[in-house]
Amino acid sequence: MVVHGVLFCDGPVDVAAVRERVAERWLPAYPGLRQRPTWSAGGLGPVRWVDHEPDLAAHIDTVALEAPGDDAALARHVGHLMSRPLPDDRPWWAMHVLTGWQGSGTAVIVSIHHGLADGVALNHLFHALADDPPGTDEGTPVAYAAPPKRRRGARDVRLVRREIPQRLRRLTRTVAGSSRPGGAQELAATSTAIGRSTALIVRPPADAATALQGELGTEKSARRTRAVDLAAVKQAGKEHGASVNDVLCAAIAGALRTYLGEDTPRLRAVMPTNLRRLDRPVSHWLGNEFGLVLPTIPTDEPDPGRRVERVHHVMSQIKRTNQALATFIGIAAAGHGRAAWTQALVARYAEAASLIITNVPGPVRELTLAGTPIRDLLFWVPCSGRLALGVSILSYAGRVRLGVAADTGVLGGADGVDRFLAALDEQLADMLA
Repeated sequence: MVVHGVLFCDGPVDVAAVRERVAERWLPAYPGLRQRPTWSAGGLGPVRWVDHEPDLAAHIDTVALEAPGDDAALARHVGHLMSRPLPDDRPWWAMHVLTGWQGSGTAVIVSIHHGLADGVALNHLFHALADDPPGTDEGTPVAYAAPPKRRRGARDVRLVRREIPQRLRRLTRTVAGSSRPGGAQELAATSTAIGRSTALIVRPPADAATALQGELGTEKSARRTRAVDLAAVKQAGKEHGASVNDVLCAAIAGALRTYLGEDTPRLRAVMPTNLRRLDRPVSHWLGNEFGLVLPTIPTDEPDPGRRVERVHHVMSQIKRTNQALATFIGIAAAGHGRAAWTQALVARYAEAASLIITNVPGPVRELTLAGTPIRDLLFWVPCSGRLALGVSILSYAGRVRLGVAADTGVLGGADGVDRFLAALDEQLADMLA
């Protein structure tokens, strides 16, 4: 459950300057980065976080990337990091400054346990680390640009108290509008969507059997697609009345169809959905404010345009429901009991899907770190439960890339992971041509 992000820098980055910046901007502001987890005897009760001042010499190291220092060497290094857990005798984060990337460049890898931060919180940390990050007047969300806000009370309870009244008001408006033209159809569609969503959450069925199912090993692989123009993705979605996420999920479905074969059945994905207000500062605890939804993806559809339309339809139905909030409440509640409860719940959702797909908006313009331009930015979502494949979507300064995290053995070795990546790059190129 470790998220790995990479800042691809155009030149050398002084590790001493990075340590100084972390000491000044991260550690005083975010208590979770100064704590480590401890478990109760016998696994009874929740994990507790205890103060543990980090040793920045151990948390932030510098490593020479193996020759020839290309993207393949970087991918191997990230894969090695994915294949081992963070030490549990210190706070659950680390940074690795890799020298020699593409000659004189530097790759700064940030590894942070999901228990400390979700994708939005990680982007906030990236902005806090940068030299002169863009402000809200440039389109940057307040959650990224503003200093963290100190909050009291249980953050899980605070989110639920905020979300439930909003969703009840939305449902009330739908019911009240049923007498207007089209209102009855909207109410019926919402009722059907809520019913199906409830049944899915209560008894999630096992997903169709494919080569993506298998016994997970310790060896993981990391890959990334070529960058594509964000405006082009938006235009492709506009042609079908769809979103950027719809288009990219359709491309992932097409790549899986190529990878698994044309007789691939319709599959289901686990998709984290942000519940955090992007127009408000993040909590100084960072934390996680997302729920899980379980959309089907059209791996059984041969036509690319129809795939986009079908993803859009499925996601529109999910937006009528409270599926993300319901799963958030379930996982949060389980987290206050034994660790096995949370593990069982996550495994139950994982069995109902074949992969995890996550989408987080990134910085609106290029950042710099210690005076060095950050050319690109990417992260890889951890594959939890029994999921062997994760695809993360991140936009950065008008471009978008997809990161592929995979269990190497289940996907047929490094060659199998490369084959899926090639199919994904091909799908993106075809859809945006």
